[in-house]
Amino acid sequence: MKNTILITAFSILFAACDSEKKPASVSVSLQSKYTVTDIGLYPEGIDYDSKNEKFLFSSLYKGAVYAMNPKGETTVFATSSKLVLPTGIYTDETRNRLIVANADLGISQKSTATSSGTIATVSIFNLTSGALIKEIDLKNFTPNAGSCLNDIAVDTDGNIYITDSFSPNIYKIDTSFTASLFVTNELFKPAPNQFGLNGIVFHPDGYLLAVKTDDSKLFKISISNPSIITEVTGASFSAPDGIELDKNNNLVVVENGLALGKTYTFSSNNNWKSASKISETNVGKEDFPTTAALASDGNVYVISSKLGKLLGGDKTQSSYDIQRIK
Repeated sequence: MKNTILITAFSILFAACDSEKKPASVSVSLQSKYTVTDIGLYPEGIDYDSKNEKFLFSSLYKGAVYAMNPKGETTVFATSSKLVLPTGIYTDETRNRLIVANADLGISQKSTATSSGTIATVSIFNLTSGALIKEIDLKNFTPNAGSCLNDIAVDTDGNIYITDSFSPNIYKIDTSFTASLFVTNELFKPAPNQFGLNGIVFHPDGYLLAVKTDDSKLFKISISNPSIITEVTGASFSAPDGIELDKNNNLVVVENGLALGKTYTFSSNNNWKSASKISETNVGKEDFPTTAALASDGNVYVISSKLGKLLGGDKTQSSYDIQRIK
């Protein structure tokens, strides 16, 4: 990976993640706000495991996935020797698996002097135990170009889709763990030294929605014919990061700390040809929100990464919020 791309990674957040799942019919009691205390955690991707009733979130700096129960108690849940800088995560309750995108931008405590830009893997863990099931290497799709695997979506058949922020690609991993290049398109090409594709979700009507960070666009991508890509109009935001569908299939877009640090919720009455804003929540620029998750209580929660501090070289941040949005 070129040095210019890696330098940009220190000033631009990549995304995250998340899931397109309905809340459980019987919900637990969740607080409106949690504060996680852990020096140097710097979380990024978040999802909610409605099967085991817990939040799961990735730590960019520590190279692990953490679990937090409804009481706010946090433990390390899953990691591996290859998990260096976990970005987006997805809890697939139907198949009892946790899916984690993994990269290396040289800012993790697991990074080495030569590892930056060499990692593009997807790790799959048992959702109940955290045991490693499989790791799939996707770097062969970009042997001579930059790669930063970012966010994850899963369709109704169990196929996995992963965005790449440094290349104009979306990858696919089928249920046999066979990886392929699902689509590559000039529309997804990032500007020089910028982040491109970021958050992605699978819509239950059978297509993907994905945001692109550098030019703040929202795209609809056909699954049956991925060459059919349309830009969704009417959705206004800056520096989009993770995205999530709420319980009514409205789209929540997380605007990270490169912009104002807000979340925006959009609806569509024409199958996402266009969108209209229905609400927004101010999280805070310094909090640097990254991703959001639909929990079993029917609410969406956003995580604050404080990533600006890590990118500035400060590894001492000790508190991070997970809060309900409006």
